[in-house]
Amino acid sequence: MKKLLAILLCVAMIFCFAACGGGESAPADGGDGGGDAASDLPEVTWKMGSTWGSGNIHFLADKRFAELVSQFTNGKFTIQNYAEGELCAAAQLIDYVQDGTIEAGGDWGGYWAGKDTTFEILSTLIDDFDSTDYFNWFYEGGGLDCYNYVYNQYNIQYYPIALTGTESGIRSNKPIESLDDMKGMKIRLGGVLAGKVGQELGINITTVAAAELYESLQRGVIDAGEFSGPWADDSLKLQEVCPYWCAPAWYQSAGVNGVMINMDAWNALPAEYQEAIQLAAELTVAESFHKYHWNNAATTNLMLQEQGIKITKMNDKDKQIIRDTALKVYAAEAESNENFKYVWDSMEAYRETMNVYRDWLGDYSFGYNRADADLSGANGSTERHDY
Repeated sequence: MKKLLAILLCVAMIFCFAACGGGESAPADGGDGGGDAASDLPEVTWKMGSTWGSGNIHFLADKRFAELVSQFTNGKFTIQNYAEGELCAAAQLIDYVQDGTIEAGGDWGGYWAGKDTTFEILSTLIDDFDSTDYFNWFYEGGGLDCYNYVYNQYNIQYYPIALTGTESGIRSNKPIESLDDMKGMKIRLGGVLAGKVGQELGINITTVAAAELYESLQRGVIDAGEFSGPWADDSLKLQEVCPYWCAPAWYQSAGVNGVMINMDAWNALPAEYQEAIQLAAELTVAESFHKYHWNNAATTNLMLQEQGIKITKMNDKDKQIIRDTALKVYAAEAESNENFKYVWDSMEAYRETMNVYRDWLGDYSFGYNRADADLSGANGSTERHDY
């Protein structure tokens, strides 16, 4: 909260400064002024590609980030947004940024897990961090250093720009309540590590591009799949082709999107523009935190109450098997990949700091539903209600 207040204070000071004509104050040496310091800053225009299509909810964060950078520099630093496919295919974006073909790219790190599986845990975890954990880890637990420890190796400076919350769950053409139900189905799950966990669990995991997901489900090329949270899923209208929804999304307990910046382009910027990027990124993360939670909730209500979607749950025994399997896969990855170990150790250190505090917060960590926790015992159960 202190960090967010500091951001908002900075924004207020920037706009106040501009409104009061702060740039025209007299120089300290008593000279005649001759213009403000900002007038000496260059006009800069960048291209920013994206892994997201123009109609995808996630593309809004890319655009908001660029908009804020322009605002914070009085329009002298402009970032032009290009949706997936307009400059390059999603799979090519990191290469385009790395070699300087474009200056920036809006990404989800899991797409680069084929290069290094560490990218995946920088963008999501299986049955682990939620969006609050990632938020705290970014700014207080050393997370930002971890991102750049990895991305810098690819000639890229990196900042998170969106927290997308927990994914919806697996959408399917038949109900899923156990691991056995998933066996024999062709299921789209994003991420290399998710695929390894799926393989350990005996699940047939396949890869389908997000842009092809609707048609693949509609035609029966796959039996089930996931994309993101309810708000983003609605942008692809996945509920039209999948009446069932197995929640919660153990394979992606939170999601992080960010901006990749070519290191040479970054180093060429004046310090004032680098600061504008950092501030714009942090404010976009803060905005995304409440936007995704609110719109995910509103979209979920719509899907359940008006669109006939039916939610099922994985049973507790199988959820424990999934958790144990994921930790086993992560431990093996840490043994074989130094980058992965560096980031995973930082995440584990964060958990050690939070454990006791999280325990005594109890219901108030993210609140509770009153119908699920009648302390008088009048309802006879503390189980969550059926949907």
